[in-house]
Amino acid sequence: MKVTITLLVVLALANAGMVQKFPITYGGKRSIMNIMVEVENKIKAHSPLDTIRGVLDNFKSAVAQEQGTHDEVYGAQQAECQSEIAYRRAEVEDATTTLRIANGILKTSTVLLKKTQATIGETENILNTVSLHIGLINDARKEDTQSYNRGAVTFNDAINAIDDSLDLAAALAKGKASLIQVAEMTTKLMKASVATKMNKAFMTPLAALAQITQEDDAAGAAERLAQLLQTLRTVVEEAWSSYTAENTNALALFTQQKDLYLASQSRLDASKGRLTTKAENLQGVISVQTAVAQAATNKKQRNQTLWDDAADLCHSFDVEYEAVTAGRRQELVLVQELERLAERRAAEQQ
Repeated sequence: MKVTITLLVVLALANAGMVQKFPITYGGKRSIMNIMVEVENKIKAHSPLDTIRGVLDNFKSAVAQEQGTHDEVYGAQQAECQSEIAYRRAEVEDATTTLRIANGILKTSTVLLKKTQATIGETENILNTVSLHIGLINDARKEDTQSYNRGAVTFNDAINAIDDSLDLAAALAKGKASLIQVAEMTTKLMKASVATKMNKAFMTPLAALAQITQEDDAAGAAERLAQLLQTLRTVVEEAWSSYTAENTNALALFTQQKDLYLASQSRLDASKGRLTTKAENLQGVISVQTAVAQAATNKKQRNQTLWDDAADLCHSFDVEYEAVTAGRRQELVLVQELERLAERRAAEQQ
């Protein structure tokens, strides 16, 4: 039960982290952690299952009620978003039409220049991102290489410890090993087990080594220990081979990814050069602006900005709704787990 409660606590903490990422005012004083503590206390106190279910049902009702309210708010937000975006879209289209009528040449040159400049900005952003990814790939490969080298030392030390243990087993079979040597070798194998994260594989040989001094048939016990150690050595060697193969594959993948990013970087540099030349040509075309064209341009820019802002705000509504809804869904999952835990404990107590 303690393990189950611990797992639920981990899930609850993860859920809390997600909600903090998108802070909102929903939730009130409801706390899944408090519910978990309350249910655990009631289970320990052998409270009736119906009582525990009542606590959980109240919690689920609160979540459902809150979700219903949020659904209504989200629906209203969506309606407002659609109305605002439609209005700003219409304003942008009207300004574009006015600008085209007022001065077609000016409009065409200005729009092309803005698009070109925007594309240059996007291209520079992408170039920065590509450069960042190349740096990250190099850093990641460096870290992986260091990790691989550390792993090589770890596996090599483990194999050496096993070989030393095999020598000790041979000495034990001849009655030429002391308790101190057995203790020292046990410590080495335990360290190797932890370092390689292969505790399960080391468990049986360690147990045999720990009990070998208590065996009546020392020679037979030493022979069995040697067999176990030889099997362990094979397992460690296979793990090392697998680790090496994974590193080789990772290196190939790193190289492939880096080559792709370098090729993209080259293409983007060439594209930026062409876009810069195009922008300079368009700036040469634009020499005179009329009051109507300027007003239409300003109107278009203003409403485009408001349109973008509205789109961003509406997106934040979507993100908030999905995040909080997911949080409530996770709360209900935790409640179900608590209910199953309570039912299982109630069955055990009958």
